[in-house]
Amino acid sequence: MKLTKSISAALVLIAGTALTLAPSALAEQKRDLDRDAAAGVAVRHLQGQRAAMRLPDVTGFSARQLEGDDLGQTHVRVDQLYRGVKVFEGELIVHLNEMNDVLDVTDDAHRGIAVDVAPTISEGDAIAVAHRDLAPMGAYNVDPTSELVVFRTEAGADVLAYHVHTELENLFELEHTDFMIDARSGAVVKSWDSLETTAASGSGKSQYSGTVALSTNSISGGYELRDMSRGTGGNTTRNFAHKTSGSTTIYTDADNAWGDSANYVEGSSTTAANGETAAVDAHYGLQKTWDYFKVTHGRNGIDNAGTATSNRVHYSNSYDNAFWSDSCFCMTYGDGSGFTTLTAIDVAGHEMTHGVTSRTARLTYSGESGGLNEASSDIFGTMVEYYARGTGNYTIGEQLRSTPLRYMYKPSLDGKSPNCYTSSIGSLNVHYSSGVANRFFYILAEGSAGSSPTCNGLSVTGIGRSAASKIYYRALTVKMTSGTNYKGARTACLSAATDLYGTGSANYNAVAAAWSAVGVN
Repeated sequence: MKLTKSISAALVLIAGTALTLAPSALAEQKRDLDRDAAAGVAVRHLQGQRAAMRLPDVTGFSARQLEGDDLGQTHVRVDQLYRGVKVFEGELIVHLNEMNDVLDVTDDAHRGIAVDVAPTISEGDAIAVAHRDLAPMGAYNVDPTSELVVFRTEAGADVLAYHVHTELENLFELEHTDFMIDARSGAVVKSWDSLETTAASGSGKSQYSGTVALSTNSISGGYELRDMSRGTGGNTTRNFAHKTSGSTTIYTDADNAWGDSANYVEGSSTTAANGETAAVDAHYGLQKTWDYFKVTHGRNGIDNAGTATSNRVHYSNSYDNAFWSDSCFCMTYGDGSGFTTLTAIDVAGHEMTHGVTSRTARLTYSGESGGLNEASSDIFGTMVEYYARGTGNYTIGEQLRSTPLRYMYKPSLDGKSPNCYTSSIGSLNVHYSSGVANRFFYILAEGSAGSSPTCNGLSVTGIGRSAASKIYYRALTVKMTSGTNYKGARTACLSAATDLYGTGSANYNAVAAAWSAVGVN
């Protein structure tokens, strides 16, 4: 049974106190009871294992999300609490069998915390600090949010902080920025760019995939780009018409023949045939990405619950990027300036994978976890391209300009990404630190011959894209947590290979060899 649902009113156990809040819909009652039962088993197990896990009695656990899989297992993601305050990137995943017996625990809890959890500034004060730091010229897309957390700095010190998330999408700036604001002094402990983009640099007639079949919806007087066969209520493609915020309009057409296959002419109509072409590629990319995850991994949409999503095309003027936004649960595409329109199929798959990651591992978009976040999108963007066309390549965005954005088989070809892991890789931009995981996946799937020399001279025989993608998907969705680093990614992939093929199998050994080949030992 496939099941993913955030536990908004999670079962929480702190020092023996339990609280359950059930949704009111009677039709969901049995499923809610099943979820609560699994969550309760997971939390009680962790509570009983606190001493063995070297966690003090003041540690609590809050079940956040459950996901079932084709092996009959249920994976309960649990947030670590310290004196009732969430520990940022302190997470555990409890793996249960069909009888709700505990099989294993993925343990990314933080040890040795000793911090006063009484803040001396308010959430509003913390948001004001972030606002002053940003000094925005325009409006926020959504109101900034703030959450009190225990945050571990890169130096290993724990501080009580407000995690503030901001999104600026207006005529003057496009910035998603996260802050850690010291909850006692008001100082900015850390900030990072959390806009999940494709690149940091700067029957429809599609621009990138030829003539394609589009799933549309019949309406009075014509048709609309609403795919009623995918997503509850239908996945849609909408026209931003060069705006940067506000409402969008779903694309409509009188004869259900869309686009002219040509790159958008900047400044021309966004609703004429030429303006429709970006919508054709975006809509097609959404269809194929949805189908890839459904057919290959049994995933029902980005959130695994079938929730509809949307594309927004013609964002701003000559915008040279594309991005995923959790706040609108949608993809947004620019028309490009240094690039052509950013709606190529691997870009579409890349952006929607950010949505999958945000509903599963939630890899923090900073440091090594940020590189893994980007690599996950590159990996599945590439797999979507192979799925849609029956052929593909291991470069990203190669249709957008004369040179690709990234080279998965040899990342250093872009002049900035490393081929091999080093302890300083987390200091790089996430689009460059992703290269090591991209190269790992290429070697795992295709072998090391096309990526020679490896970091330690190892020769690896590939296991094929199908097995490699199944291993990585399982690692991402049920083994990784928000703070997973490269060492943790190796562990997650080996654990996934064990589940799927067995410890010591040829595929398991290939995973170990491929990670070693990129210097992650």
